[in-house]
Amino acid sequence: MDDTDKAKLEEMLMCPVCRDIFKDPRQLPCGHSMCMGCLENMLDHSLDTSFRCPDCRANFGPIIGLQRSYTLANIVEDFRVNKRRKEKQTESVYCDYCLEKKTLAIKMCLKCEVSMCKEHVKDHLELPVFSGHPLVRPLGDLQERKCPQHDDEVLRYYCNTSRRYICNLCALESKQHNLAAETSTVLRRQLTEYMDQHFNMLKEQIGKSNESVKKLQDDIQHEKQKVNPADSTLNSITVVLLCLWFIVLYYAYNYSVENQMLTEALDKQHNRVHHIYSTIAEFLVDHPVKNYIPAETEDQGPLMLDLDTVSPFLGVSADLQTAERMKTKLAYPKSNSRFEEAPQVLSAWCFSSGTHVWEVEAEGYWDIAVSYKSIQRKSTDISAFGNNTESWSLTHNGKGELFANHNRTRTVLSGLLQSSRIAVMVNFEEGNITFSTVEFTVTQLHEFKAKLTQPVCLGLGLYSVDPPSRASIVNAS
Repeated sequence: MDDTDKAKLEEMLMCPVCRDIFKDPRQLPCGHSMCMGCLENMLDHSLDTSFRCPDCRANFGPIIGLQRSYTLANIVEDFRVNKRRKEKQTESVYCDYCLEKKTLAIKMCLKCEVSMCKEHVKDHLELPVFSGHPLVRPLGDLQERKCPQHDDEVLRYYCNTSRRYICNLCALESKQHNLAAETSTVLRRQLTEYMDQHFNMLKEQIGKSNESVKKLQDDIQHEKQKVNPADSTLNSITVVLLCLWFIVLYYAYNYSVENQMLTEALDKQHNRVHHIYSTIAEFLVDHPVKNYIPAETEDQGPLMLDLDTVSPFLGVSADLQTAERMKTKLAYPKSNSRFEEAPQVLSAWCFSSGTHVWEVEAEGYWDIAVSYKSIQRKSTDISAFGNNTESWSLTHNGKGELFANHNRTRTVLSGLLQSSRIAVMVNFEEGNITFSTVEFTVTQLHEFKAKLTQPVCLGLGLYSVDPPSRASIVNAS
C-alpha cells in the first residue's frame, strides 16, 4: 500500500467530530459512526433538542439505538498497530561494522542479519559469494520479525490460510501437510473408482450368468415335454449349469479378495497421513509456543490454542488457531494440564481484567466457552464445559439448536443458529459474558452474569466425528 492509499484509509477512519482515528466506534441508525466519547459529549450538549448525525444531519429524537461496530473497531486497531510498527521502523538504524562512529545504514542483509552503510555494503553487491544474500532497507524491528517457532528463521512469506507471515520451515511444514492431504484424497478417489468399476463388471457378469441359467431352465422344461427324463441330454445340461454356478462363485471370490486388498491399502494410506499429522504435532510440542508468549499488552498478537491442554481426540493446525475432532486418538505427550477424556482445549492466553472480544468460526457439534484455568481436566462429565462452576458455554448440537450451560444448568435458546461465526465478549470488571452471532449485524444470543475471581480463557469443545466438528479463532481484541 503506497502513501496515497494509506492517507485515504486514515481519512476514512477519522471520526467526523474529533477528526482523529476512531476510539471505541459506535454506529448510528443512519449507518455513520463516531467515537463513543464524542457521542457522549454531543448528547450532553443536546439535552433540550433532538440529536442529529454530524454527517448526514439525520434527526433521531431523544432516544438513539446504538451498537458497537466490531468490524470497524478491528480495522482501526490493525491500522494503529501497523502505524506504530512503521514509525518504529523509521527510527535510525546504524551500520554494524562501524564501531568507532555511528554511520547510518542503507541496507540490511536478512541472511547475515547485519546492517551496513554505503561503504560496507559493497562486498554484498560485488562479491559472488554474497549473491544469495537478500538485501532490504534497514529494519529497526528485526527481532520482531523472527519466527516464534524457529529462532534462527526470519518471517518471509504471507500465508493466506493462517493470515500471518511465516518462515521457510513453517512453509515447508505446511506444504508437506497439504501434500499428504492431497495425496490421500487422490488415492481415496482412485480406489473408489476402481472398486466401483469392478463391482459394475461383476454385476454385469452375474446378470449374464442368470440369463443363461434361466434360458437353460426353459430349455430343460421344453425337453422334458419331448423326451424321457432319463435321457442323457438332461445330464449334459445339469453339468453346464454346475459349471456356470462355479464361474459365478469364482468371480464373487475374486471380488471379495480385491475388495479386501483395496481396504487394506486405504487403511495403510490413512495410517500414513495420521503418522504425518502426529509428527507435526510432536514437533510443535517440542517447540512450545507458550515460551514466546509476550506480556499482556494490546500488541500481544493473535490468540492461539494451548497445546498442553488439547485433548488427544482433537487435532490442532500449525498456526495453533484451528481445532478439529479426530476419529483416532493422537499420541500427545502426557501433561497434567491436558483434557484426557473430554474433547476440549483452552486458549494459551487468559485475562484477569478489561474487556475482551473473541470471534470463532465453528461448524458441527461444538461448545464455545469462557472458562477458568482451574477447570478439572481428567474427567468426561465434570470437565465438560458448562457442567461445573468454572465455565460458561454456548452449545450447538449440529442441527441449528442452541443451549446455554453453566453449573449443570441448561437453558434452551429460542430460534436456530443463522451464522457460523460466534462472538464472545467478556467484561471482567462488570462480570458480563455475552455470546452473539456475527453476520451482517451482531445479534445477541445469551448473556451470563458472574462474579469473575480468576483469569478467564477461551475454550473450544468439539464432539462430532462424522462429519467432523471444527472451530477456528478468527479474531481477538
